[in-house]
Amino acid sequence: MSERRATSAELYAMSKHLGVRCSDLQIAYMRCKEKYNHPEDCLQEAKAVVRCSDNLLLEMLDKAPREFKDYCECLDYYTLDIRKCRGEQKTLEKAAPVS
Repeated sequence: MSERRATSAELYAMSKHLGVRCSDLQIAYMRCKEKYNHPEDCLQEAKAVVRCSDNLLLEMLDKAPREFKDYCECLDYYTLDIRKCRGEQKTLEKAAPVS
């Protein structure tokens, strides 16, 4: 994987998918942060969350590239206001169901 990371719009567009696919890793990371004071102590958990996000981004770009791009562009245009992009969201979720 290259060093490309998801943009804010891409993260918003994937938010439901992230909640389903990466939630266990996110919870483990948050619990680690609550337990330890130093960021280095939770580096492995943080890397796991980033890896999950990166993999999901690649999957979205592969499964539904046009729908994903359209939704992200809408979110960019409307300053991440999801309410104004419901049509694009539905189209993406039809092409790449949340599961």
